[in-house]
Amino acid sequence: MNILVTLDSNYVFPLTVLLKSLTITNPNNKFDLFVAHSSLTENDFKQIQKSIDPLRTKVHPVKISPEILADAPVPKRITKETYYRLLMMDYLPEDIDRILYIDPDTIVLRDLSPLYNIDFKGKTIAAAGHTKLFIEDINHIRFKTGKSSRYFNAGVMMVNLEKMRKIITSKMIFDYVEKHQRWLFLADQDVLNGLFGNDMLPIDECIYNLDEKTVMYNPRKIKGLKWIEENAVIIHYNGKYKPWKKGYRGKLAYLWFRFRDTQLPKMMIAS
Repeated sequence: MNILVTLDSNYVFPLTVLLKSLTITNPNNKFDLFVAHSSLTENDFKQIQKSIDPLRTKVHPVKISPEILADAPVPKRITKETYYRLLMMDYLPEDIDRILYIDPDTIVLRDLSPLYNIDFKGKTIAAAGHTKLFIEDINHIRFKTGKSSRYFNAGVMMVNLEKMRKIITSKMIFDYVEKHQRWLFLADQDVLNGLFGNDMLPIDECIYNLDEKTVMYNPRKIKGLKWIEENAVIIHYNGKYKPWKKGYRGKLAYLWFRFRDTQLPKMMIAS
């Protein structure tokens, strides 16, 4: 499986928890982990290596020039590194036809294979939406997308790289950012929705991109924490509150701490 993360040093610790969860809950899968960054240190990568099984996961550092998209708007709580996922078709190996992009503020609870092997049905991106209907109407106007489309959260995306390379170029992305930067309230997530809003395959947010708001808004489907532990695949700690910071609000932090406090077997830890 090909996995892509983008981050700066502030998110290395959360990434290590994500990687431990991935290692523990996917014992039968092997991974190529691409880490796109502009400033990570040798020590940062040592910490990352300690969170994986080196026999099943190969780490590929991808150094990106900090000048790329340097003038793009960066709202509070978003780093410029998040924009690097926009250019994945340029820096990832050409023989990769699909990849799972995942934010570092997530954890994985079970096998990723059903998501990773998803039938794209001709679409470029498979992702989940988190917005309510009245916000969707605004986004249809803002991005000129069809009424059947849904604004998706870009923190978890299965990407059809083979198709992406055929329909998008870095110049198209740079031009979009320059033309619309006044309206990019959620930075590159808005860019992705503007470019691929009509080319997205929806996936279940309760399963593959579960955050606190989704738990709150779906009480009929999500019947307590037991249901989450038995069904959810990816938990996403998006927004202002993070388990590793004081003041977290919600019910899902205990799952993050479970993986933080779990030690990998010594045979799995790279020396």
